[in-house]
Amino acid sequence: MAPSGSPAAEAGGAYSALVPTLLIMACVVVSYLIQRYNVRAVQPSGAALIIGVLAGTLARASTERDADVEVFQFSPQAFFYGLLPIIIYSAGLNLKRRDFFADFFTIALFAFVGTVISSFVFGLFTFLFVEIGVISRHHLGSNPLLECLLYGTLISSTDPVATLSIFADVSAPPLLYNLVFGESVLNDAVAVVLFRTLAAFYDKDFTSKTFGTVIGQFIMVSIGSLLIGILIALGTALLLKTLGLAKAPPNVAASYNGTAYTFALLLISGYFSYVLAENVGMSGIMSIFFTGIGNAHYSYHNVGSEAQIAVFKSFEAAAFLSETFVFAYLGMQVATFKHLWDFGILLTGIPLALLARAVNIFPLSMLANTMRETPIPPNIQIMHAACGLRGAVAYALAVNMPSTREGDRGSRAIETGTLMICLVTTLVFGSMTLPLMKRLDLHDPNDREGMLSQAMSSTAQDGLGFIIPSPRARAVRARAIAEGHPVWYIALAFRIKARLFEWWEDFETNVMKPTFGGAPSHSTDATWQPVSTGDGARSSGEHTREEFRDVELTPVNEEGKEADTLRPDGPKSDEPGP
Repeated sequence: MAPSGSPAAEAGGAYSALVPTLLIMACVVVSYLIQRYNVRAVQPSGAALIIGVLAGTLARASTERDADVEVFQFSPQAFFYGLLPIIIYSAGLNLKRRDFFADFFTIALFAFVGTVISSFVFGLFTFLFVEIGVISRHHLGSNPLLECLLYGTLISSTDPVATLSIFADVSAPPLLYNLVFGESVLNDAVAVVLFRTLAAFYDKDFTSKTFGTVIGQFIMVSIGSLLIGILIALGTALLLKTLGLAKAPPNVAASYNGTAYTFALLLISGYFSYVLAENVGMSGIMSIFFTGIGNAHYSYHNVGSEAQIAVFKSFEAAAFLSETFVFAYLGMQVATFKHLWDFGILLTGIPLALLARAVNIFPLSMLANTMRETPIPPNIQIMHAACGLRGAVAYALAVNMPSTREGDRGSRAIETGTLMICLVTTLVFGSMTLPLMKRLDLHDPNDREGMLSQAMSSTAQDGLGFIIPSPRARAVRARAIAEGHPVWYIALAFRIKARLFEWWEDFETNVMKPTFGGAPSHSTDATWQPVSTGDGARSSGEHTREEFRDVELTPVNEEGKEADTLRPDGPKSDEPGP
């Protein structure tokens, strides 16, 4: 390497900055052309990977020494502290909270329990292949069992950017989009937390007691991260409300720019949430995600109308650039990384990833359907299982694999295997998304904006808050599941859920929104209008109270008082919340 400060070193630094700039510019232009002309053969994320591979090949061919190529290799520090926070924060800010929280328990089941199942299934089967000699033990460190479990954990981090972009283009069912998107966001945080927890036991014997300790620490870190994110969001909302950024005072300076101050404070609050969580041993990803949700729910209403659109869309654009850059740099690693090829890892990686995904999705879908108001149909379960693409989080964790081999950084064989899985799932499985959707009857070519536009409209556009289902909506869902579940179970589970919603609505209206800001709740009078149960489209006036005699609704009068109690075995409409 040239000495620091020498002309050669300065030229190398300028070159290493020029290449990424040109790379991301090319990726943005190609991404625009793909969407402008509706190219279905490759998605923008896949195109960025291909461009990265080509750029890495050119960089390798134009340099004479391996050391000169190192400047183009993946930096986990830059990813975890520079790019990933923006991506996750934007996801929280622009999240369709109505749909996310309507399916939150199902999403959390897949993200938390499913990731643990997937990690251990993949890891234990990989260790089995090590034991029988399919995978070379020589390519692993001194603790092959824990290394295989770490490999399974990082592979369980999904990044279905290519899939979600196809969902946006073909109007996928909202339930499918919500499950895939919601799981992928929380799943990244869960995988990172579980990976770091397991890595702390790398030099120790892994026993059943160790497993219990790992799960306990994992739960505590998850809860702590969520609390940090929510508390910082509330603090930010209170600060913005106190500063009065929603409306500039009459004696404001001519150079005053409320939008700029809003952007700065929201950016700082998100990044502070991330670094604070990381520094106290929590998960920055989970923390910043919930900070984004909280800022969108409360802070959004404490800033001016111009900032409501400009700031939130700016974060969305920044996240797009970060995602594009990450995929391009992943592609560059194919040519610039010094690979260690273990054909056992390469041959078993994709089949085990599919197996771990199937063992995760299908049993948990059956479990979720026993608790859901509307079941997850089989075709959506299959499509959900097929959306387990791997991306930058998985590779960044692979780069951070611990190792006790002297002079060796992490596990190069696992890093190579992870990179290959990322390439195959993004390029091959991503391109198979649309044909599989057609095969499963999940694609309606005549519906370009219908269902999915409801599931994807951003926070910046509508400012909607947490879903508060109307009493009639709860009753319709209750009747739907009453056909397949015991009445006692429905009565108990649904009554608890209904009461939680009602308690939260009261608490939001009377405490949270007056204190921290938020969209005002729309009161509803005590009248009710039942909807058709499927025997023909009839106006509400054609129904009688007798028709719905076994349904007790909970209408709310102008003062917010409950008029009745809810019985969970009757019809309701899916009327949106406030």
